[in-house]
Amino acid sequence: MWHSARLAAALLLASGAFVLQAQQSSGRVALHVVAVDSAGKPVPDLTAADFAVFDNGSPQDILSLRLNQSDQPHPVVILFDLLNSNLDSRGASWEAIKTSLAHLPSTDSLYLYLLVNDGSLYPVHDVKDAPGAAWINDVGPLLDAAMRKVTQVKPADFRASSPASVPAQFNASCKALDEMRARMSVLPGSKELLWVTYGFPSAINLADRGWWDGGATLRQLGARIVQSGITIYTVDPGISLNRGILNRDALDILTDATGGSTFSTVNLTKAITQVEADARINYTLEYQPRAGHWDGKYHKLRVTVARKGVRVETEHGYFAIQGS
Repeated sequence: MWHSARLAAALLLASGAFVLQAQQSSGRVALHVVAVDSAGKPVPDLTAADFAVFDNGSPQDILSLRLNQSDQPHPVVILFDLLNSNLDSRGASWEAIKTSLAHLPSTDSLYLYLLVNDGSLYPVHDVKDAPGAAWINDVGPLLDAAMRKVTQVKPADFRASSPASVPAQFNASCKALDEMRARMSVLPGSKELLWVTYGFPSAINLADRGWWDGGATLRQLGARIVQSGITIYTVDPGISLNRGILNRDALDILTDATGGSTFSTVNLTKAITQVEADARINYTLEYQPRAGHWDGKYHKLRVTVARKGVRVETEHGYFAIQGS
């Protein structure tokens, strides 16, 4: 019996309800929007007239648009995923993380965790540790020691050849991401999770049982992550014949749900620079749906901008539950 439906129900009950920052008093929907030009640089001079919002395909009246600018760095947590990788792919990512972090200009609000084979989280630099860049000077030995320790953990059989392992790996990954969300909640303000992973399938066709689909669970998890002020970005180490391109489906769902994006290489220097730029200059866009809109169902969102050469990133959907 597959457990993704149970996991979805557990996440729903734990949060009470999911909605993209809907105001209890007004029923407004507030979206976090990043706008960049073709070079990936923030665009800080857009107006409400430049935007269009579609909720389940219906155009919405924009009530307000606010530019958010800050010189203060946002907390960034890097999660190096060992659960959804294989031994052949770990080495390159391992070295890339050490090289990238050692050359970053600012690491005051940077943290590093491993997602271990058994689904647990192992902190290399914990969110509870004192902020500061000193740990980054020893990132090589620290990460090497952490990898030696966690690879001794005996994993559950998540990577068996049988498709039955897919739901087990899926559930373990979702549980770990929700635990990572809870740990990051102690950090003030908005924060970003940079997940270095090959991902995992969001659906698979089982010959004897039909389609197993975890998309709904991922969208519910994404909404819960948004409520904790977290945006997910994923760093994809690249195509692996062993992992397959279908594993990217889950990454797309989670980044779309939280307003993040996917980087196609494990260049963490580039990824962190872009993540920090997105966090320092962005917009809050508000609209107010009709009264009968709050039906408790998942609503798809589409936000477009009229200015040529500008692209936007924001949440792609939400659960229309008012008063959460």
